[in-house]
Amino acid sequence: MITLNAVLTAKPGCADKLEQALAEIGEYVRHNEPGTIGFYIGRDIEDPLNFNTYERFVDQQAMDAHNQSAYRAEWGAKYGALFDSDITRYICDEFFSK
Repeated sequence: MITLNAVLTAKPGCADKLEQALAEIGEYVRHNEPGTIGFYIGRDIEDPLNFNTYERFVDQQAMDAHNQSAYRAEWGAKYGALFDSDITRYICDEFFSK
């Protein structure tokens, strides 16, 4: 199992739009990526400009399929201006879950 955590920060005034954009990609993943077995999105309670995703993939190929898809590229081009900084990513080999 491969996991990807991403920490994202919205530009001031863009957080609600970014939330909608993240929900949009979540719906795409739900309906089109069988190799993505979990796709969780959260918004920081204390600083609503910050978001976190936790993504679980059956294997490296499934993660690559998600990250390299045409939809993902189009989504990034469409919504990239909402981000205040680079995305911080943590890619892990999951060894325990409950």
